[in-house]
Amino acid sequence: MKRVQYDRHGGPEIMYFGDHDLPPAGDGEVRVSVRAAAINPFDWKLRQGAMKLFSGRRFPKGMGTDFAGIVEAVGGGVANFRVGDEVFGTVDFKRSGAFAEAVMVKASHLAKKPPQLSFAEAASLPIAAMTAWVAIIDRAQARPGARIFINGCNGAVGAFAVQLAISRGAHVAGACGPASRDNVRAAGVHPIFGYSDSQTYTLQGTYDAVFDTLGTLDVGPSFAMLNPGGVFIDINPTPARMLRGMLSQRYKLAFATMGIKRLPEIAELAGNGTLRPAIGLEAPFTDALSVIADTEAGRRISGKAVLAF
Repeated sequence: MKRVQYDRHGGPEIMYFGDHDLPPAGDGEVRVSVRAAAINPFDWKLRQGAMKLFSGRRFPKGMGTDFAGIVEAVGGGVANFRVGDEVFGTVDFKRSGAFAEAVMVKASHLAKKPPQLSFAEAASLPIAAMTAWVAIIDRAQARPGARIFINGCNGAVGAFAVQLAISRGAHVAGACGPASRDNVRAAGVHPIFGYSDSQTYTLQGTYDAVFDTLGTLDVGPSFAMLNPGGVFIDINPTPARMLRGMLSQRYKLAFATMGIKRLPEIAELAGNGTLRPAIGLEAPFTDALSVIADTEAGRRISGKAVLAF
């Protein structure tokens, strides 16, 4: 089968279409014929070597983590999936390779695809929705009347965070770019600030949680935006941010891997319309190299970039 892969860490120029054979499904594993795969910043960060201490030194490595498709084979001990099921999920980052015609994945990293969603919509869910779940449900503990500020409320993670918070009865304020204001307002965010309005939104009262999806807020001053007992939630930790944040119990980290067990609940919420994936670009797999490179370079689209097979 064909997949997008690379032989060393580096920039987009090292990606290529390569041949790869999947082994038979082992215990607890499921082989899925991929119908759509969503592009995440995490994918090119892995290729660049950001996680090389944990991802191993064996090459070539496949690219891609989030996907949706049809089950082709199941290994021993897998009771909740069978051949022909439509599923979506995410690949362990040590075994990335969802930008491929087929993928082998742990059954625990899969959920049934809601019939209301297309394969492209389902593929756009895992990393973004799992991250949002950990931040809003687990860390912020969104509840009726809670006040939550989301920096980057228009991005993939931010949009799901808004939807989850509002579904739990929380009041959401946020910062976004000018082109996204109408969509963010329609989603229920109020008030809405620009990224340069930090002097303004830090004076608009305090919050039960501040969720920085972009890694652009200064951790220290952001603590001043919190109510007593409020938390600052970070998904872009740098050594400096963590050093500053770890001095306070109000600093919380949120990673997608913490939310893998929530995939069935995410599927249910997507099926009933509480979570609404947004597709900005759906391109054929044959264009994968250029689409990944363009997305990595900052090509602006409103919604997820998805590869269709």
